[in-house]
Parts: sequence; C-alpha cells; structure tokens
Amino acid sequence: MAGLKRSLTVWTGAGLMLNIVIGAGLLALPGLVVKQAGTQAIWAWLFCALAAVPLLAVFIIMGREHPNAGGVAHFAAQAFGRKLYAIVSFLFLGAVAFGLPAIALTGGHYIAAVAGGHPANYAASLLIVATATQLLSARRAGQVAAFISSCVIAALALIAVLGLLAVDWAAAGTQVASPADLSLLVVVAPFMMIFFAFTGWEVSASLSEEFIDPARDFPRAMLLSFGVATLLYLVMAFVAQASPASGPPEAAFTGILAQRFGAAAGVAMSVIAAVIIYANLMGAVWAVSRLVYASSREGLLPWRLETNAAGVPFSAVALTLGVLLSVLVLDRVGVLTIDAMLKLAGQNFLIICGIAALALLRLAASPLVRGLAAMAGLLVVGLLLLQEAALLYPAAICVFALAADTLRPTRSSGTENENATSR
Repeated sequence: MAGLKRSLTVWTGAGLMLNIVIGAGLLALPGLVVKQAGTQAIWAWLFCALAAVPLLAVFIIMGREHPNAGGVAHFAAQAFGRKLYAIVSFLFLGAVAFGLPAIALTGGHYIAAVAGGHPANYAASLLIVATATQLLSARRAGQVAAFISSCVIAALALIAVLGLLAVDWAAAGTQVASPADLSLLVVVAPFMMIFFAFTGWEVSASLSEEFIDPARDFPRAMLLSFGVATLLYLVMAFVAQASPASGPPEAAFTGILAQRFGAAAGVAMSVIAAVIIYANLMGAVWAVSRLVYASSREGLLPWRLETNAAGVPFSAVALTLGVLLSVLVLDRVGVLTIDAMLKLAGQNFLIICGIAALALLRLAASPLVRGLAAMAGLLVVGLLLLQEAALLYPAAICVFALAADTLRPTRSSGTENENATSR
C-alpha cells in the first residue's frame, strides 16, 4: 500500500489547519453564544481560549514526537495499546460525524438568509464541492488550500473591520459585562459549544505525517494557526455581542452588516461565508479522510482502503463524504439541530483531549512535559464535571469500538507503530 506524500510546509500546513478550524466557530457560534450568555459572552470566549492552551501544547508535543496520520489515535496506541487506538478513532469519527455537518450547515444558514430555502440543501452542496478538491494531488491540494486560506483570512479581516465599524461604541459598554458582574455558571454554560471552535487542532494532528519536517514545521504551523484563529474569534465575538442584530443567530453577521451598510452588504457577507465554509470543509475532509485511511491501514476497519497513484486515499474520502451527507439528511427531516451537533462534537473532542493528555503523561520522560500533561488531563475532567456532560453517547461509542476491535481480525499495519497497536 502506497504511503502518504510528505509535502506540507509551515505555511501550507497552517493554511490547512486554519481551513479546518475557521468556519462554524467564527460565523455561527458568536451569535449562538450571545443568545445563551448575553452580556457575558465575550468572557466565555476568553475562558475557552485560555483552557485550550495546555491542550494545544499536548497536541504540538504529540505531533512533533510521533508524526502519524492516525493523530491522537496513534499516540494513544503508543501509550496504551490497540484498544485505545480503536476507542480514539471511533470517538473522533463520532465527533466529526456531527461536527462537519454542523460546519456545512453554518454555510447553509448564511446562504439561506439571503436566498431562502432549507440550509441543509446548501450544506450538502458545499460538502460535495469541497470534497471534489480531494481529486487533486496532495501537493496541488495543499497549494490550493494555502491560497484559499490567504483569501479567507483577508476576507475575515475585512469582515472584522466592517463589524467594528458597525459597533455603536457609545452603547457598546452596556452590552459587555464588567468582571465584577460575572457569574461563573453563565460564563461556563456555553463552554462545550464554544469548545468546538477550538477543536480543529487535534484533527490537524492527523496531518503531522505529511509535513516535510514534522519536528520543526508542525509545531510552528500549529502555533501560527492558533494565534490567528483566536484573534479572529475574539474580534468577531465582540462584534456579535456589541451589535445585536435581528435574524437567526446562526447567520448573525449577515444581519449586522445589513443593518449598518445595507442589504447588499448582507448578501456579500453570505457569499463570503459560503467560501469560508468551503475552505473549512476542504481542509477538514482532508484531515478526517486521513484518519479513516489510517484506521484501515491499522486493520481497524473491515475494508482495505488504498491510495491512488497521486497518493490520495480516495476511497477514504468517498466514505467520509457518505457519512456526512447522511447526517445532513437527519437535519433536513428535523431530527437534529446545529446546536445539538456542535455540543455532541465538542464533548467528544474534549474527551479525546483528555486521552491525549493521559497518553503524554505515560510516554513523556521530561518532568515538565509530564506536569503539563497532568494539568491538561485534570482540566478536561473538571470541565466535563462542570458541564454535567451527557456521557451516554461517547460511552456507547467506546463499547462499540471495543467490540469492533475484538471481532475484527488483526491485520499487519505495515507501519512503524505496528507493535504498539497489536498489544
């Protein structure tokens, strides 16, 4: 079986990571968080950003020391054996099965805000078009992603500036609570939903194997993408809070710009949002399909998924698309909402962060790194308890993963972590 091509640099890697991260978190969540936390919404974003820092450090160390398309699943297998590989892989797939359709629905809501129709129909179209990019070679797709990411960041910077211009600064102070007026329960209430905006970096760990120099370039790409994304999150969150607009919170910025600059600005915002979501989905499908490919390579899936002559795991890409479109059907018939999808995905990702921290705690030799891992693990446990997380869904996934791993015959992975995953 052909291996993945090592073609990513700091800039192309950071571009892909930004495409994975920026999307629903930037365009839909600010309005949804304001709806839930009111004048304390910006503080909830700050709290989540700070909580994400030690978790980001875990993934940077993980990708630098153990670059592999399996990402956190591979790392967990190195520490705890094959069964943890199965659990993390299925937790990932269980998260993205809801998270990526939620991202697509964000674009669908922005398009529907100006064009009418059902958001799920537009979301499916965005997914299909974004997935078509995977037909390109790994190098060409990375170049396209970097170019689109540059355009997206420029567009988002423009939106942020226009949003700040739309703020009524005389009244803005009344829209943001002072530190003395904060309620811990209100600030942490939307955490699981906001955390979804900070979940792309553990997905990005699956890209580490494709960096030309993983030890040098992967950490730089992670830090660069985190810094840019966090700055944009905070600016856009402030705009959504300081300029409350009528209309659906999922497409808050269309209403904000339309109120200040006219209907044409609202239409332009929806078009830009669709492009951003396209870029987001393109990078996310890339990373997730690599996880599916790695799961097959490790013998976890019953199918043998091959790469084509260009080094693209096309069968894994097709399987990923099919699952995501199936979830959108559930939204279309009214079984699921975007809020529920974001919360379920965020919860699964947080549990995966905890597993990664425990794996690092076991494998690290440095006391400093072990201390960081322990802090990250305790943070995850505390947040899950504080959120009163609904653990039935991830618990069911874990049981299914263990059963699948037990029932399926073990195949030789042909990779460097074969021994770790066959314990």
